[in-house]
Amino acid sequence: MIGYIFETTNKVTGKKYLGKRYSVAFDKKFLGDMDDLAKDIEKYGRPSFEVKMIWPYESVEDLDNAFENMTIERKQTKNVVVKEEIPEEVEEVKEVKPARRKRKTAEEK
Repeated sequence: MIGYIFETTNKVTGKKYLGKRYSVAFDKKFLGDMDDLAKDIEKYGRPSFEVKMIWPYESVEDLDNAFENMTIERKQTKNVVVKEEIPEEVEEVKEVKPARRKRKTAEEK
């Protein structure tokens, strides 16, 4: 995974925030870095928010295109704030395959 689209919801007001993040793993503690969200977290408290990953992506291009299409659709919906995370640099992430396990010989058992 190179990144993901996420949605943070204010459980008190129902307001939703849509964002994208370049990361190799989903971080349940990252709610987003939008200014409106920061103000609401200060007002309602962090426990009033929940975040969920909408979809993971394997390429920056797919993530960017999907986010752009999703924001067009969601901007037309009430109570949705959309902001993308703009990274300083995006490093290429290569898939790492797990090491093969070596079978024990009869002598090693």
